[in-house]
Amino acid sequence: MAAGAPERVAPQVVTALGADAAELLAGDPWALLGVPGFGPEQADLYARGALAGAWAAEDPRRVRAIVMWLLRRAARQGDTAIEADAVRTALARFEVGDPDTALRAILAEGRVMAFAAAGPAGGADEYTEGGGDHPDGDPDGGDFDDDFDDEFMEPDELAAAGGVLLALDDYALAEEAIAEAVVRLLSTVEPWPEIGDGKLDRALNTTGVVLYAAGPGEEPPAAVLAAAASARAAGLRVALVAPTTDGRSRLGEGALGLRELAALERGPDGTLELDLLVVTDATLLDVTAAAAIFEAVPDGARLLLAGDAAGLESTGPGRVFTDLAATGMLRALVAPVVPQGPLEGLADGIRDGRLPPIQDPDRRVVLVPAQTGEEAAHRCAQLVADSIPRAIGIAAADVLVVAPLATGPAGATALNVALKARLNPGPGIDVGDRVVRVAPDGGTGVVQGVVREALPDGRVVVSFGSDAPEALRPEALRHGWALTARQSLGVRRPGAVVVLPAEGAEAYTRALMYTLVTRGERHVSIVHAAGPALAAAVAAEPTRHRVTHLQQALREAAG
Repeated sequence: MAAGAPERVAPQVVTALGADAAELLAGDPWALLGVPGFGPEQADLYARGALAGAWAAEDPRRVRAIVMWLLRRAARQGDTAIEADAVRTALARFEVGDPDTALRAILAEGRVMAFAAAGPAGGADEYTEGGGDHPDGDPDGGDFDDDFDDEFMEPDELAAAGGVLLALDDYALAEEAIAEAVVRLLSTVEPWPEIGDGKLDRALNTTGVVLYAAGPGEEPPAAVLAAAASARAAGLRVALVAPTTDGRSRLGEGALGLRELAALERGPDGTLELDLLVVTDATLLDVTAAAAIFEAVPDGARLLLAGDAAGLESTGPGRVFTDLAATGMLRALVAPVVPQGPLEGLADGIRDGRLPPIQDPDRRVVLVPAQTGEEAAHRCAQLVADSIPRAIGIAAADVLVVAPLATGPAGATALNVALKARLNPGPGIDVGDRVVRVAPDGGTGVVQGVVREALPDGRVVVSFGSDAPEALRPEALRHGWALTARQSLGVRRPGAVVVLPAEGAEAYTRALMYTLVTRGERHVSIVHAAGPALAAAVAAEPTRHRVTHLQQALREAAG
C-alpha cells in the first residue's frame, strides 16, 4: 500500500473496500476508516503520508469518514442512532473546529439523517436528564425545540435543536419502515374465521400485530405453535419463520429461515401471499431484518412475534421487540405461569435480579465450583466427555458448551482446545470435529457442524444440521466445541455447560447470565469460578440501553 501502510493489511483492506481499494484510497485516504479495526488515529497517520502537506483537520472527507465511523461503531454496540452532542464532542476531540457546519454538510449528502429525540412524554427511559443509561450522557436529554416536531430535520436546523439523534440512512429508514408497517397492519385488519378460544387465538382474531413474551427457555413457545396450527386448520395460509438455522430446526418441517422467507413468491404489491406470519426468537431480529419482515406482510394479514426479551439482544443494531412492546400500541401476551423446575426457577430468578439457591436432586441444574480458569476448563471437558453422558444420559454431541467471552484461560477459545484434546485429539480440523464457519452467515447465526470426511484435495465434508453436507477448505472453519454467549444466540441443546471464569467478569450482566443458563433444554452444568462477581452482575440493573428511534417513529406514524 501507498504512504508507508504495511503490506500485511492489504488483504483486509481489499476485503472491506473492494478490488478498487487502492484507487479509492488515493482519492480519499480516510476511506481507511471503512476497514474494521482501523480508527481515526491510524487513518490520519495514513492520510498524512498520502497527502503530505495537504492534510487538514477540516477536510470534508476526513470529517465525513469520522462521523460514519462513529455511527458504524455505535451500530456494532447495538445502537441505530447516536446523540448529535456526542458526535460534536468527538469531532472537537479530533480537532474539527466547527462541528455544526461539518454536520450540516454531511446531512445535506443524505447518507446520515437527523431527527429529534423522544421527549419526556415518550422514550424517557432512554433519554433522561443527564443522559440516563446512555454512556455518552446528553445533558439536554429529551428536550427539543417545538419547531422541530417533524421526524427528519433539515441540515440547517441541526444547530438550533437540542436532543438530536443522528443515524445512518439504512437504519433510520428501516425503523421508519417498521413503524409505517405496524400502523398499516393495525388499520387494515379484516375479519377472520374463529381459530380457537385461547388468549393468543382471540388476539389474532382482532388485531394485525401481536407480541408474545416467552417464558424461560420456551423456544419455540407451545402456545404460538398451537395458534399457528389452529389457523392452518381453519384454512388460513400460515408461515413459520426463525432468524437462525437452529431455531428453524426446532420449529420442524416446513419452517423457514430469513433467506427462505425472502425468496418466497410475492403478489403484485411485493408482499407475501399469506394470512399469518409467525416469527420465533424475534428478539434476535435487528432493524434491517425486522423491516424486511414487516414490509412483507400484506394488508389484512397478521404478524405474530414471539421472543424472550430477558436475554441478550440481537447481534445487529436495534431492539425491535423491546421497542414495540414499550410503546403500548400492540397486543402483548405473556406466557402463562406454569409449575417450575429448578432450571426454569434459576432462569426466572436471574430475570428478576437474584440467584436462587440450587437444590436439585434430579440434577437438571448442577453447580461445579472451580478456583481458576484453568481448572474451570479442565472440569468442563470432564463434564462433557464423561459426567453428563454417564450421570444425566445426554450424549456429548448433544451438549452445548458456552462461555461469556472468547478470551482468557476459560474463554471459548481455550475451551475449544481443551475439548478437542479430550474428545477428538488431532493436529487440526479432523474427522469427528465439531466446527463452525470462520465467517458465519449473519442471516443464519452460528451453526455448529461435524466433519464427516476428509477429501484427497485437502477439503473436508461438513454436515451443518439438517442441511446437505458441504465440502470446505479447513481454513474456512474453526473448532466449534464451545461458543461465546453471543454466538449461542438462537442455539439450544438438550444439555449445556456454562463456564464462568473470573477473568472478564466485569463484562457480566443479567441478560448475559440469563442467556447462558437458558441454552440447555434438559440440563445445565454451571462451572463457577467467578466468585461474588456473578451475584453482583445478576443483581445490578442494566446500566445502558441501546439508543434507537423506533419508539418515537411508531408514535409519529400513529399520529
